[in-house]
Amino acid sequence: MAKKAKQKAQKQPSEKSKQRAERKAEKKAENEQLYQEFLMESAEETSAAPEKPKGGNKILKRVGLILFILLNAAVIYLTASSEFSKKAPAPVKFTFSSVLFLLGGILCLVAVLGCETLKYMMMMRHLGEKVSFRHAFSTAALGKYYDCITPSGAGGQPFQIYYLYSNHYSDGAASAMPLSGFFTMQFGFVILCLFAFIFGNGAIDATGQTGIKVTAYIGALTYVFVPVMIIISGVAPKIAMRIVAFFVRIGAFLHIVKKPNHTIMKAVRSLNNYSVNIMRIAKDKWLLVKLLFLSTAFQFAMCSMPFFAVRTFGGNLNFFDSLFMCVFIQAAVTLVPTPGNSGAAEGSFYIVFSSLGTAGTFWAMLIWRFLCYYSFIVIGVLIYGFNALAKLREKRLQLKEKAE
Repeated sequence: MAKKAKQKAQKQPSEKSKQRAERKAEKKAENEQLYQEFLMESAEETSAAPEKPKGGNKILKRVGLILFILLNAAVIYLTASSEFSKKAPAPVKFTFSSVLFLLGGILCLVAVLGCETLKYMMMMRHLGEKVSFRHAFSTAALGKYYDCITPSGAGGQPFQIYYLYSNHYSDGAASAMPLSGFFTMQFGFVILCLFAFIFGNGAIDATGQTGIKVTAYIGALTYVFVPVMIIISGVAPKIAMRIVAFFVRIGAFLHIVKKPNHTIMKAVRSLNNYSVNIMRIAKDKWLLVKLLFLSTAFQFAMCSMPFFAVRTFGGNLNFFDSLFMCVFIQAAVTLVPTPGNSGAAEGSFYIVFSSLGTAGTFWAMLIWRFLCYYSFIVIGVLIYGFNALAKLREKRLQLKEKAE
C-alpha cells in the first residue's frame, strides 16, 4: 500500500511544476495578446510621409560632441605615448612604394562608396524609380556620415529614408532601399566573418590577443541576430514575437528594460517593417544575390584598408593576415556604443598590429582611421555644403526672375 501511495504521489505534479506551467501559460497568453494588438495596429496604420530625424536635445548633443572629441584625443594620446615612450618619433620617410600603398588605401575608400552607390542605383531601377547617380551617391555617403556621428550607428537608415523621400522617391521605395541596403550589408560582414573565423585564427593567435578573439565571436553573433530575426519575422511572425519577448523580459528582469511590452511591440514593428520592405527587393532573387555580392565587396574593401595603411609606413605584413585581423577587430568593437566605435576601434587596432612588431603602427592607425571613419564625416560635410550652395543659387535665380 505504501509503495502504491508513493507511486501515486510521484505521478501527481508538484506545486513548483504547477506554478511553472501557469507562468508559461500566462506568458503565452500575453504574447498572443501582444501579437493581436500588433496585427490591429498594422491594419489601422496608413502610409505616412517619412519625417526628418529629430536632432534631439541641443545641450546633450554638445556635451556628447565634447566627450566624443575628448575620447578620441585620449586614445590618440595613449597610443602615441605607448609608441614613442623613451624614444623620439622616427622621421616619416615616404618612398615610391609607400605612396603606391597609400593610393591603394584611397582606392579602397573609392571601392566602398562605389559599391554602395551601385547598390542604390540597382534598387532604384528594380523599383521603377528614377535612377540618379547623384542621389544614389548622396544616399550612400550621407548614410555612412550619420552612422559615424550617431551612437551605435543608428542614424544612417532613418536619414536615408528621409533623404530619398525628400528627393521625390515614393514612400515604399524610400523605405525599401535603405532597409534592404542595411540587411545585405549585415550579411556581407557575416560572410567575411565566416571566412576569417575558419581561415584566419592563426593570424589573430599570432598576436596573442585572445580577448579580441572571444569578443569578435560575440560581436559576430549580434551581426547575425538582426538579419536572422528579419527573416523569421517574414516567415513566422509569431515565433519572432516569442524570441523578442524572451530577450526583452530577461532585460526587464535585470532592470535594463523599463517598459517590456512597449519595447516588444516596438521591436516587432521594426522587424516587420524591415521584412516587408526587403520582400519588395527579394522578389528578384538575382538582384538580391548582386546586392549581397556588392555588400561583401564593400566589407572586403573596408577590411583591406589596414594592410595599405601599415605598408605605407614600412610595415611588413601579409595581405590576408591583415584582412582577417581587421575582421576580428571590427567584429570585436561592434558592441561598443560610441559613434563609429570610437576609442575601442583605435585601441584594438594599435594593440593587435603593434603586437606584431610592425613599424609605424601609430601613424598607420591614424591613416586607417581616417580612411574608414573620418573620411565619411568629411565627405558628408562636403555634400551638405554643396547642397547648401545649390539651394542658395536656386533662391538667387528665383529672386532674379521675380525682379525681372
